[in-house]
Amino acid sequence: MADTEPTSALYACLTCRKQKRKCSRELPVCSLCKKNGRSCEYRVSDHNKSTPSDDPRPVIARSRSPINRPQSRQTVAPPSPSSSSITTATPSATHRQDASAWFFLDHYDFQRKKLTLPPPNAELPHEFSHVLETSSLMFNVDVYFNSVHTFLPIVSKLRLYRELSVSQNNLSADLTLLLIAMQLHTKSLHNGEPQNGKLYKTAKAACSHVECNNTLSVALLQATLLVALYEIEHAIYPAAYLTVGHCARLGLAMGLHNRKRAPQMLSTPTTSTEWEERRRSWWAVIVLDRYIHLGSRDRSFACEDARPEEILPVDEKHWDQGALALVQPLALSANNTVQASPFARTCQASHLLSRVLRHVNDRDANDEFRYQEASQLHRTLQALCTTIATESESMFEKSSDTMAKLPLFTANALCYSALLCLYELYCCAEGADPSQYSHPAFIEMQRLGIAGVKETSYNVYRFSQNIKSVAELGGMLKMSPLVCDCLYQAAANYAWLAGETSSEDDISKLATIKNVLGMLGKRWKLAGEYKNMIDHYEQSFMTPS
Repeated sequence: MADTEPTSALYACLTCRKQKRKCSRELPVCSLCKKNGRSCEYRVSDHNKSTPSDDPRPVIARSRSPINRPQSRQTVAPPSPSSSSITTATPSATHRQDASAWFFLDHYDFQRKKLTLPPPNAELPHEFSHVLETSSLMFNVDVYFNSVHTFLPIVSKLRLYRELSVSQNNLSADLTLLLIAMQLHTKSLHNGEPQNGKLYKTAKAACSHVECNNTLSVALLQATLLVALYEIEHAIYPAAYLTVGHCARLGLAMGLHNRKRAPQMLSTPTTSTEWEERRRSWWAVIVLDRYIHLGSRDRSFACEDARPEEILPVDEKHWDQGALALVQPLALSANNTVQASPFARTCQASHLLSRVLRHVNDRDANDEFRYQEASQLHRTLQALCTTIATESESMFEKSSDTMAKLPLFTANALCYSALLCLYELYCCAEGADPSQYSHPAFIEMQRLGIAGVKETSYNVYRFSQNIKSVAELGGMLKMSPLVCDCLYQAAANYAWLAGETSSEDDISKLATIKNVLGMLGKRWKLAGEYKNMIDHYEQSFMTPS
């Protein structure tokens, strides 16, 4: 039968040829590729001599599974720069919805058919949009850029002001949502509770509405990140933990974690400002995810660590102005003369925090390897702390203003949190295997742990004094809630030391840190919760067992 499709190729598939493996030559996928679940390709001439030599298709048999995909006769036009919708001979809502599902169910086939995702079709209903304070819109945006943006700069100031200057009416659904999320951070606590309870619930519901209407965008991710930050700073759990995880899923779906290999849901940026905004948004996911795992150890991260070659955020001043700036990789450089931006330091600190948390949770590694890794983490974190301190003092010397140190507070705090987590693991021998007590590396790590807990707790005590000074000078608006964990850990250490030794010095340092937590508690409920936990911790030492 002349029309019968061949069941085997004349020669091995391209993958087996490249790997010099024996190929079964089965069509459409050979047994080895089928077993390994990989793509299987044959040249046209390998199994169909009747194919014209001028056929432009280099490969006609390709599959990632043993299922034969039917060749659709539908004509699909390639995406145009001005549209992200699917163009077919007979366009319909069903086809557009199919394309979104196709993107996730079989991305290879999505690309082969040159399908494109549908345009956003969400209009934010009045039940959500009415909470946006349009009369004070620009004021709230200014407050946001003078507060949250100083320690979590993920929204392009240049782009947003430009969009709002064109028109503040008929805003897109995702941009309206972003403005609502920014508005969440413009008010402090009232009688110990957030004033934006209704706005928070509306923002959460609006995020879900926009997402369910296929509006996956950087603005949606940024809005969700700001909602997650709001939940963190007001200790709204388990919502904060779940929302940060959802931010990671959104970023992964869009391909922000790996723009070279991952399927890309978004169109290619046309400016370096757009590229930087996407990079910063993904870094923010990592920063918040690692922070919430400080108190939730032995849980998997929502996303992988950044690769060493990953580019750090550029200097904020250049980015806000849309100017070109020096780019640097994540890998810490031995040359500390190259100064990084404050947010880049925050990203580096969160990366090291991630490594510490993985180290703490890893109970399967060889003991010798663990001690070596712990020692390396100790040295690397200490080096970054020294670099941040040097840069902080340099900022202060240039301006003679205590407020100049504020931009580096988040990076500083994350380093302290990571060090305290690391030292806590080794300062007490009770949890270790008794066979390790005489191991030289174990003894050295215990020595480092005991000395490190005392030194780092003291550094956090001094850090709390800087926080107090900056807050009294009016810097509370620009303060980061991510400083709270290291204050809590250091206060818990001093509470333990005071309970053991009744040292007046330890009691005094504990009181100082608790006072700072109380001051921060007027802005964020998170700090108040930490202070309450310390109070209960102290009472446990005073109550007879």
